[in-house]
Amino acid sequence: MRLALVSDIHGNLAALEAVIADIAHRQVHQVVNLGDTLSGPLLPKETARRLSDLPWLHVAGNHERQVLTLPLARQNASDAFTSQQLTPHDRHWLSSHADPCDPRLHRGEMWPERLGSDVALCHGSPRSDIEYLLETPVGEVALLASAEEIEERLDGRIPPHIGLLACGHSHVPRSVRTAQGLLIVNPGSVGLPAYDDDHPHPHSGFHRIENGSPDARYAVVEQREGGWSSDLISVPYEFGQMAALAERNRRPDWAHALRTGRMTRS
Repeated sequence: MRLALVSDIHGNLAALEAVIADIAHRQVHQVVNLGDTLSGPLLPKETARRLSDLPWLHVAGNHERQVLTLPLARQNASDAFTSQQLTPHDRHWLSSHADPCDPRLHRGEMWPERLGSDVALCHGSPRSDIEYLLETPVGEVALLASAEEIEERLDGRIPPHIGLLACGHSHVPRSVRTAQGLLIVNPGSVGLPAYDDDHPHPHSGFHRIENGSPDARYAVVEQREGGWSSDLISVPYEFGQMAALAERNRRPDWAHALRTGRMTRS
């Protein structure tokens, strides 16, 4: 079994097309999208329509929940831009994505015929779509979470027969194997290589995520005789058009992130 994992596309159609083309050469059996698919000042409507034609499996992220359930006045700028672009058909497609906190996703029971029964999925952590699983913000940076922090965030929701847990949300490509042998893979972000966040954490009130290059990220995981293995893949693409679009839509922070993989400093 060989799977491609994508996450956090954020309406970046150019990055998505580059990843789709790269996946075509990898002989994967299934592609899984782990959420935060459309939100951002780029091409949410066009991205939805491109993806709706593909036989991918989709898990919702926190931005899907926010776009679909929050009143427009309470949405952040990225979600509000997206909400105003989507048609009822697009929203219906978005609402069909699996709930990332559904226990069936965590037990390998949602799509066993397409993924096998030992693959679990979520967006953030199994218990929350806005919780980093593999990172802990400390000051202005996000550090690798400790083994104890990861175990606490798993919250006993992943049964022993699961060999692979795929997550997203933090935009940081990372592969971690627990002491129990569970491989946890975050493929990173297809469409947004850097951002900053003022969501409060115990040791941080503001932090940055920076991958250091504009490349689109995804992962390929493979089940072998000894268990699951992972390849974290970085795909170059022509990012200039997307950066210029972000500028036209009054998001210079996104434009800088798309061009550099870093955030501006004041």
